[in-house]
Amino acid sequence: MVVGLISPHEERQLFEKLVEYYQKLYPKLKFGTKETILEPNELASVLYTYPGEEAEATSTEKMKEIRDAINFGYDTPAILLQKGKEYLVLDGHRRLRVARERRIKWKALVITTPAGAKFGIEKMVMGKIGDLF
Repeated sequence: MVVGLISPHEERQLFEKLVEYYQKLYPKLKFGTKETILEPNELASVLYTYPGEEAEATSTEKMKEIRDAINFGYDTPAILLQKGKEYLVLDGHRRLRVARERRIKWKALVITTPAGAKFGIEKMVMGKIGDLF
């Protein structure tokens, strides 16, 4: 494991916390979970949410770490929120950008939601990965 990159185990723990968080935040909605593998063309249509100023400031360095680590089997999944047929990034912004750049498949842990549900994170959508990067 490369120092500074999140491990698959840590990402799964974060995923479980996010599922609990969304269930508490939206108690009337029924959430599900699934794992999927996004094809390179699917990565382009994932909605990229603003990761925060600190994450943007260090993105170049972290993406280099991810690129290097992929050569040694690094494959920690991203965490997505699925709304209908759309996916929004909750965690793993840089991993998805690198996967898109390299045109490789990438694993994702997905929180599924009922059709028509509205979430605050939607206000943070900057656009589709394929359009932005």
